[in-house]
Amino acid sequence: MITDQFRSDITQAKLIDPIDASADLSSPASAQPHFRSKKKFWLKIHLYLGLFGGGLFVLMSLTGSFLVFYKAIDEWLNPALVTTNGAGIVRPLNEIVSAAQAAGPPGSLLDSIEWPSYPRGVFLTWHKMPADTVGGFRWFQVAVDPCTAAVLTKDREWGGYLVSFIYKLHASLLMDDVGAAILGFVAIALLVSISTGVYLWWPRPGRLRQALSFTSTMSPIRRHFEWHKLSGFYSAIILGMLAFTGLYLEFSDYVVPIVRLFSPVQEFPEEETLESIPMTGTPPLAVEEVIALAWQVFPEGELRYLGLPHEAHEVYQVAVRQVGEVRTSGGESQIWLDQYSGKILRVHDWRQFTGGETFLAWLFPLHNGEAFGLAGRWIVFFIGFVPLALYVTALRMWWLKRQAHRRRSAYDPKHSAK
Repeated sequence: MITDQFRSDITQAKLIDPIDASADLSSPASAQPHFRSKKKFWLKIHLYLGLFGGGLFVLMSLTGSFLVFYKAIDEWLNPALVTTNGAGIVRPLNEIVSAAQAAGPPGSLLDSIEWPSYPRGVFLTWHKMPADTVGGFRWFQVAVDPCTAAVLTKDREWGGYLVSFIYKLHASLLMDDVGAAILGFVAIALLVSISTGVYLWWPRPGRLRQALSFTSTMSPIRRHFEWHKLSGFYSAIILGMLAFTGLYLEFSDYVVPIVRLFSPVQEFPEEETLESIPMTGTPPLAVEEVIALAWQVFPEGELRYLGLPHEAHEVYQVAVRQVGEVRTSGGESQIWLDQYSGKILRVHDWRQFTGGETFLAWLFPLHNGEAFGLAGRWIVFFIGFVPLALYVTALRMWWLKRQAHRRRSAYDPKHSAK
């Protein structure tokens, strides 16, 4: 949010600083210089954050609005690739896995499976292949019809089709870890911009009603100032929430330790910390056996995800969504199992989350709006257009101010000489 410091005087073609104009007459005269000086300092911070970060604020907010419904958009653009008619009996999971493995790109490994989340949905299986970068992978999506086990699409590389490209742009500016770090700092800058914008808006005693209302009978500069001020204020809480949750998503390694200062948070196990113990003459469990074991732990849950082992020491990971979980697109309740014995190595149960774990579990659903259902998604979608409105009104104020100064310079030689 970029707030300009200029107002237009109705009787003269000159500009007045709103900080001076907002100084309440009841305030002691000696306090006004200090008040104006402090506000001008924060105004400069707000102005320069908008100047240098405004473009990224707009890019992140618009791509974020798109991603609120990215799965629905992908299904609308490619119905034959990622949807089915939903008719028939779901095929055994072993058939789904076999079909996905056979359809994967040469040299790739089947890494995980996502369950359909609605009747016309399909199994989305993910295959990974080493990339040119050290430790990096290329990811390919293979969609399998749950009722026929037919492969609907394959070789669909993440980042190579529209919604995945926008997702990568939003998450990392297409620059992986470097881009994610940049966006983490952008989120911090946005939080500061929102805070300074609210501070600059904050009315003096007796002027709250005026500060919350819009007056149209003003000069163009003043009207743009009013649009900028009010749109920023009324969206500040949600924009701040989106900036904070975005900061968590980019800098979770720093946010989680802070949360631990107030409440315990169970460490999410790294792949190397949980290991299967190979058993001579015993093959790995079939995926259906693994799912049956997971059902015993969470009998009322909905399957969302299955992570598959590739090496002899790796484990199965199952994610389940239980009743009451705030995230609908995934499962916070998870189980890690030995791929040979089926022994349960670790369980994360939503029903037993601490306050800190519950807080963290809410952040992603808040970021995309799903925490409050379809209404929440639409709110986040529309709020994503506010930074664009703020940026446009700020640029328009700057342009009108510049034009006004040029006109004054043409008629006032003393002004032009300054």
